[in-house]
Amino acid sequence: MQILGLIDKLEALATSAKKVPLGHKAIVDAEKLLELVDQMRVAIPEDVAESQEVLRKREELLNQSLGEARRIRSSAESEYRSRVEENQLVKEAHKRATQVVEEAQQKTQRILLQAEKDAAGRRASADEYTQEVLYQLEQEVSHLLTAIRNGIEMLEKTPEAALR
Repeated sequence: MQILGLIDKLEALATSAKKVPLGHKAIVDAEKLLELVDQMRVAIPEDVAESQEVLRKREELLNQSLGEARRIRSSAESEYRSRVEENQLVKEAHKRATQVVEEAQQKTQRILLQAEKDAAGRRASADEYTQEVLYQLEQEVSHLLTAIRNGIEMLEKTPEAALR
């Protein structure tokens, strides 16, 4: 996740900023700050794309499971048709076909439920991670904006004190 590295750089920029005398304020290089913000804007969609890839893989798994269920059902139907000609075998084939179809339906249902659970968990994790990163970014940017505002206020007050 590239966004965490960018947040570290943002923190390093804030901690390496020149300190303003008589206070806890610092002057931050606006160009570097804006460059990091631009990089974060690029990184966040990449992290979201990774989440979408997880969802795409879930869809593939679901489609494979449905294909397997169709194959099993088709196999059961073929077996049923081949035994129709013999009376005793017809009863056995029908019973077996029913069992296979039920098993396939149960297996398909289990696979679908598991895939939906996995996808929901991954989607929730991705949403939670994205929200956490955005909250952290918001806090960092808020701290930086506060520092910048305080620096501006300090600089605005400094010329007035020099004129007196």
